Amino acid sequence: MKNYTIAEQFAVIALNAQDSLHESVAKNVAVAGIAAAKTVQTLLYEEENRDAAVFEQKLREQLDGIKKMKRKERNALEKEFTDILKAEGILKEIPNLLGCDMNYYTANVTMREYKSDSTLYQSIIKKIRTCALEQMELPEDIVILLWLFRESGCMHDIFSQEEQEKVRIKLIQAAEEKSLYKAILEQEFHSAVWLLGLKFMNWKHKIFTNPYLEGVNLMFPFLDRRQAIFIDMVIMGTSVKDRRSAAIAFLEKNGHTCEEIKNGTETIVKVDNEYYRIFPSTRSFKIPIQGVELLPVYK
Repeated sequence: MKNYTIAEQFAVIALNAQDSLHESVAKNVAVAGIAAAKTVQTLLYEEENRDAAVFEQKLREQLDGIKKMKRKERNALEKEFTDILKAEGILKEIPNLLGCDMNYYTANVTMREYKSDSTLYQSIIKKIRTCALEQMELPEDIVILLWLFRESGCMHDIFSQEEQEKVRIKLIQAAEEKSLYKAILEQEFHSAVWLLGLKFMNWKHKIFTNPYLEGVNLMFPFLDRRQAIFIDMVIMGTSVKDRRSAAIAFLEKNGHTCEEIKNGTETIVKVDNEYYRIFPSTRSFKIPIQGVELLPVYK
C-alpha cells in the first residue's frame, strides 16, 4: 500500500461522509485540520525547526492564520485535496445519506457526500488504534494524527469513551517526554464558532452512548456526519431481518455500500464506513407513515 502523508491520512478519515456540496461546522474544521497537517509536515521537514521553541512559535503563528481562513481559501484547499484523493481512487462522491430520508427524497433534494475507500479507511483506523492502545511509545506521525483528530472532533470515530481516556493519558505522557510533542499538543486550530459546534458534537456523541436515548431522533444532523434517517416501508407483518434487508436494498439502490455486522446478540449495519441500528418506527403526518429509523451507533 502507498505511504500516504499525514495530511492525506487525516483527510481520508475527516472528509469521509462530509457534505461535498455545502458548508458545515464539521467540514470547516476538517479542512482546517488538513491545513494544520500540511503546516506541521512542512515545519518538521525544516531541520532548524526541530528546536521545540522555534517550532512552537512558527506553528502558533501559522495556526493563527488557519483560524482566520476565509471561505474561498477553505474551498480552494478542499478542492485541492479532494482532487488529489479522487485521482488516487481513494475518495469519491456519492448521494448523501440524509438524502435517503423520506423528507428529502420525496422533495427531490439533491445531496452529495464524500466517501473514502473502505479498505484504506479501516487500515488507517486500525494502525492508529494499535499504536495508541497497544504500543508503549507513540510514533511521531501518530501523535500528530491524534492531535488532529482531537482538535477536529474525530476521536469518537476511532475510540470508545473509555479508550479516549486512555489515549488522553498517553498523549500527556508523550508531551512530558518530548518537548516537540508538547509544542504540538498544546495548540489548537479551530475558531470560536467552530469550537461551539465541536463542543455540541462531543456532547451529542457522549449522550447518545446511553442506549435509552438511542431512540431519540437527532435534532441537528448537519453538525455531524452520522445522521438519523427515516425510510418509509410497510413494517406490519415483517421480521427484523425483513426490515433490515429492505433498508439495505433501498440504501444500496441509492449508491451506498452496506454490510451487516454481528455485534454480540444484535446485527448492526455498516453504511459507508459508519455503523447504524435499524428500528421500526412511525412518522406522524396527515396519516401515520410506517417505516424504519437508521440510528447511529455511538461507542
